Amino acid sequence: MKLKTGLVVEPIIGLEIHIQLAARTKMWCGCAVEFGKPPNTRVCPVCLGLPGALPVMNRQAVEFAVLTGLALNCKIAPVTKWDRKHYYYPDLPKNYQISQYNQPLCIGGYVELKADHKIHKIRINRAHLEEDAGKNIHDLADCTAVDLNRAGTPLLEIVTEPDFASADETREFAVQLQRLVRYLGVSEANMQKGQMRFEPNINLKITKDGREFRTPIVEVKNLNSFRALHGAISYEIQRQLEEWRQTGIVTETGNKSNRGWDDVRGVTTPQREKEEAHDYRYFPDPDLVPLTTDRHWVTELREHLPELPIPRTERFISEYKLSPPTSRPFATRLPTPRK
Repeated sequence: MKLKTGLVVEPIIGLEIHIQLAARTKMWCGCAVEFGKPPNTRVCPVCLGLPGALPVMNRQAVEFAVLTGLALNCKIAPVTKWDRKHYYYPDLPKNYQISQYNQPLCIGGYVELKADHKIHKIRINRAHLEEDAGKNIHDLADCTAVDLNRAGTPLLEIVTEPDFASADETREFAVQLQRLVRYLGVSEANMQKGQMRFEPNINLKITKDGREFRTPIVEVKNLNSFRALHGAISYEIQRQLEEWRQTGIVTETGNKSNRGWDDVRGVTTPQREKEEAHDYRYFPDPDLVPLTTDRHWVTELREHLPELPIPRTERFISEYKLSPPTSRPFATRLPTPRK
């Protein structure tokens, strides 16, 4: 967008999405994944991080991740591995999260969105499996409590390239992704239960008098609604522009930051500087062998993929001469996710 002041401002937006997979049990143990149960009643030595407890991989979670990767046009890695991502937080009892660092399960896909009679191609950098942390509860008068029922729940983290140019486009992608994972039956993606969370990375490319400036990247953490996602991006675009006008600060090594979203005031608030990969001290998990995906199994999953929601909508419009939707086409009745 070109402003009256002569500045040309281009938002650069990427998105990280955490999706809770609809597996019956946790990623590394047999504890049930059940929302709303009494605190710390769905736990065992593995998800509590007790000494000597060894993880065992959940095959169904891997299958759901592969299905999603195929639907996102990703390449499925023939060999992937599990890594320990180290950080301390009270709801992470092991002091590390089992994740995937440099060998993710799904690589290099894309999603095509149609808007304004144009096709917008959103590239997928990666999609990898990891485990969720527990939940800190701040509602008590004199202390913070920790509920570890959610610790170890299987998550699929999808990371896009910074291909979004507006809050509207980012929200559209998020809505279509929720529609997709529900349609596949791999997740309920209920944001009120924390089963789908968004973390946009936002900065601006500002052109003034032929010179280009880029503002520091900000990641807004743990957004749990489309409204919050849209609001946080819209606010952050304006905030970063005003901050650049006042300070002239541009992106450089070490000045990325995390911010939270205040839904009541409609503003983002500072949290902390954003960690770099080396801060997490990744290394291969010694308790887990690398995962080899059988190509015949992947081919079989690909052959059983249903017609996906966006192509199906376009086909219905073309073949049956239906009118294009006057609003976002999200009212399709979706099948109940598999348990």
